[in-house]
Amino acid sequence: MNVTAFLRKTKSKTKATVYFRVRDNDCNCDLKAASELSIHPQQWDSKRMGYKTRVTIISDAERLAFNSAVQELIREISRTYFKGATSEWLKKTIFCFHHPQAYKLEGTKCVEVKLSVIVDQYIESKDFDRRQQIVVHSLVGKIERFEQYQRQIKRKKNYTMSVDAITAADLTDLYNYLVHEHEYFYLYPDMYKGVNKSAGTKPRGDNTLHSVFSRLRTVVKWAVRQGITKNNPFDRYELPKSVYGTPFFLTLEERNKMIELDLSEEPHLSVFRDMFIFQSMIGCRFGDLLRLTNDSVIDGVLEYIPHKTMKHDARTVRVPLTPKAMEIYQVYKKRNTLTLFPHYNVSDYNKGIRAVMRKAGLNRTVSVINSLTHKTEAHPLCEIATSHTARKTFVGNLYKVVQDPNLISSMSGHANGSRAFARYRTIDDDMKKAMIQQLQ
Repeated sequence: MNVTAFLRKTKSKTKATVYFRVRDNDCNCDLKAASELSIHPQQWDSKRMGYKTRVTIISDAERLAFNSAVQELIREISRTYFKGATSEWLKKTIFCFHHPQAYKLEGTKCVEVKLSVIVDQYIESKDFDRRQQIVVHSLVGKIERFEQYQRQIKRKKNYTMSVDAITAADLTDLYNYLVHEHEYFYLYPDMYKGVNKSAGTKPRGDNTLHSVFSRLRTVVKWAVRQGITKNNPFDRYELPKSVYGTPFFLTLEERNKMIELDLSEEPHLSVFRDMFIFQSMIGCRFGDLLRLTNDSVIDGVLEYIPHKTMKHDARTVRVPLTPKAMEIYQVYKKRNTLTLFPHYNVSDYNKGIRAVMRKAGLNRTVSVINSLTHKTEAHPLCEIATSHTARKTFVGNLYKVVQDPNLISSMSGHANGSRAFARYRTIDDDMKKAMIQQLQ
């Protein structure tokens, strides 16, 4: 078997494409394919398969780089050749050689190894709901904008985040880019043409960065398990730390104020209120709340499988309904729809419950940590409540009654021993006093 590089005969005075030929007399194999290398025909030495030695109009570095590329490609073709190889194999081999950061050859297949492509493959392999798909897919935009920044601003030609080649240093560079992207949006407007303004104009806090890199780590681990790569740069990279303050939630008195609020003239707010109250009495995630159906309640007990953990923990969560929760269930059960509650995006839901809380006068000051400044800030409860506040209200008030995380998590859908559970409950002074009294 012999591999050679050659130029097709041409009268053109411009550069000509370098072709590669594979001949194997044992199996009558004669394959040809074009490469992405080019050279002026008058400067080509067919015996050396490179620049003529007396060409002086190019630099020594350029001559060496070209000649080395030709020889490296010859070696790569020779290394991967097999009896029965086809022209398609030769084309793919040459293509993967020229784009090592984006593709690799596996047998006769040219496989994409761009990290952004792997993210989409990961999403396709999972049974994500629409919201989860959007959240994970947002990694693609961040990766592609970072690659563009490296190529255009840092002058790293052809820079691509390859799942096979990405390093801890690349992750550090990505982190620094995401921290400062809101500045780059205005510093390099040409680079951000056509990019949604909301993509990178706001500073990112520690919790956001922790979430981004946690998702990215999950994708890379998946790629390793699937045999796509053996490279896991997260083995040598420490994730950004998340910052959480003392959990806040509604007291039972505050929750009851929402229940007693007259919203007869504002039925749209009444729906948000009912959904929030129901969620605060069963402790489910917002996504699971929207999946509940008329058949989710059996003999006064709500049953559902948390979607977030169903792949590795498909246990059924059972929560007995309070009279008020049952009352809400009976009202919405009469709707002739596929799900118990109407579907809202989480942003509209959050705005709706804040509007209800303002009307109910739930303006108690709560302290939260600003993840950008790391400083404690005071805000009215009605201005920062979210769908998670309902979940925390369920967990927090139950924890005041019984300090058994496993019992509560059996109803909230948390995994046993979940580290996230601590973010949903707080140990107040009354609980401490009650425990100390046990020593008397």
